[in-house]
Amino acid sequence: MPMSREESLEAIRKLLKARDEEELSQLIGLYLPAIDGTFFAVLNESVEQLKRENKHQVARALEALGTHMLKMKTLI
Repeated sequence: MPMSREESLEAIRKLLKARDEEELSQLIGLYLPAIDGTFFAVLNESVEQLKRENKHQVARALEALGTHMLKMKTLI
């Protein structure tokens, strides 16, 4: 089932707050089946917003996470 914009934002928040690689991997596994174009659109909007707020380190981390998830999604 596709994610709504709100669900996508919530997923992004949780992914960014992951305490460590293990928790991040668990969250990715949880969200990966549901992510779709809406998720990636919201993720890209979030990256642009972070850049506008001069939070470049968080923006880069989120971009890298999105790239990683996209690669995983295309492998499924």
